[in-house]
Amino acid sequence: MSVSNYDYPEDEFDVGDDDGPVPVGVHRAQVPRWRSWVPLLAIIIIVPALAWGAVTLFLNSSGGSGSSDAVSSSQPAQGGQAGGNKNADSKGDKGDKGGAASAKPSASASASGNVDFNTGVSVANGTNTDGLAKGASEKLTNGGFTAVEVIPGIYENAEPAQSTVYFSSPQARPAAEEVGKRLGITNVVEGTAENTQGATIAVILRDDYKPQ
Repeated sequence: MSVSNYDYPEDEFDVGDDDGPVPVGVHRAQVPRWRSWVPLLAIIIIVPALAWGAVTLFLNSSGGSGSSDAVSSSQPAQGGQAGGNKNADSKGDKGDKGGAASAKPSASASASGNVDFNTGVSVANGTNTDGLAKGASEKLTNGGFTAVEVIPGIYENAEPAQSTVYFSSPQARPAAEEVGKRLGITNVVEGTAENTQGATIAVILRDDYKPQ
């Protein structure tokens, strides 16, 4: 049948190609493929962006509070250290003052009855045993005496008959008694200028001396 013999009235299905398609019912135009990817791309891009923003916001908020806590906690610590340093300094000052105060009585140790280990001590060997005086002097030095001298040679005087510790003045008695205790000599007496030979304390070792 030709178009010229078409006796029915023209309807919407008879629209020409130049007028464009008029989708009706099952005759709708086909949707482009790229439109179906739009939702998926939106999910892939937007969801990670939102997650990254949430994590960043959380980290910033937690980091700020942590730093403020660290600052607040460090301030008392610094204050405590400063206070500790002040206390230490004050205690150190008191300790120095106490040390200075305690140093004064030590200068007059002999006068107060305490042992003055700076007292000069001479040791003489009145026996034929070599090295006896040296050994005694080393024992005294190890015991704290700082001014011990060994008299060279053999002590020739007849007196004393037994090992003796002489001291030249009453102030030297405590130190002389300490010397006798260190050497195991019980005969501690005040001597003369001849006995002490110019020393504050003079030790004469005889055959009865037994090195300890």
